[in-house]
Amino acid sequence: MSEFDIICNMDIRILRYFIAVAEEGNITKAAAQLHVSQPALSTQLAALEEELGQKLIERNARGVVLTEKGIALKRRADDLIDLVERTEAEIKADDSGELSGTVSIGAGETPAFRFIARAAAQLSRDNPRLRFSIASGNGEDVVSHLREGVHDLALLVGPGRYDGFDYLSLPYTHHWGILVSADSPLAAKKRIVPTDMKGIPLISSRQGMVREFIAGWLGFPYSRLNVVATYNLFYNAAMFVEAGIGAAICIDGVLPHEFASRMTFRPFAPALVSDVYLAWRRNVALPPAARALVDAIRRETTP
Repeated sequence: MSEFDIICNMDIRILRYFIAVAEEGNITKAAAQLHVSQPALSTQLAALEEELGQKLIERNARGVVLTEKGIALKRRADDLIDLVERTEAEIKADDSGELSGTVSIGAGETPAFRFIARAAAQLSRDNPRLRFSIASGNGEDVVSHLREGVHDLALLVGPGRYDGFDYLSLPYTHHWGILVSADSPLAAKKRIVPTDMKGIPLISSRQGMVREFIAGWLGFPYSRLNVVATYNLFYNAAMFVEAGIGAAICIDGVLPHEFASRMTFRPFAPALVSDVYLAWRRNVALPPAARALVDAIRRETTP
């Protein structure tokens, strides 16, 4: 049974109690917020820890802090409560034809998100009660949440497709290459070939699918690269490049403007290209608002 399945089997009320304590960092304040007594809240937390067989909080002079297991539970509990609230909103929605509730979208870093933004803006004008929840993450994290129903939709950048989803391809592509500091010898090259990658310190995505994709282009095992750091989202990786730690393997179009004068992107040759696509779970009916957003994106991207 997965971590998410275990949490799904818990009492939603107890999870709300736990979240309140985690966010307040103090049992007394959380009890006041929840309108329950402090002893009753402490008893509920102790029962939750006993059920899971894990210590979730540690008490100190200032209140409470989460243990490592508590942090993991908080992350999953937040996802589940969001899913419950979105489901309640969908069921309680009236039959006026107006879209309401919240569409949850997981997204990788790509300028192609503008297609979603423009489509969402169109829907919002006619459906003022409609809300959107955006969660950024790498492909593996976003897909995991999509499978679990935390997200309705996911915007993903290749290199490949995941099983169990339906897709809408978007008219946008990314080229792969490396981001280097402006004074790096590689900045003088127009293109980066596989032999240029040997020996240099590299900062790479931690996604397995990306590593396999790069290995196919290299023509030699990925393990031969000198990877000194890995990243989840690219912004902090750019700071590592700026600090001189290494060159970052990445896609074009994601360099924050604040770094543009101090570093440069150089594409791979032969070219290595990934497409961008919208995904949702196959054989699972999308909520009306999410379906309407997919249709609006399709119209936005169809010539």
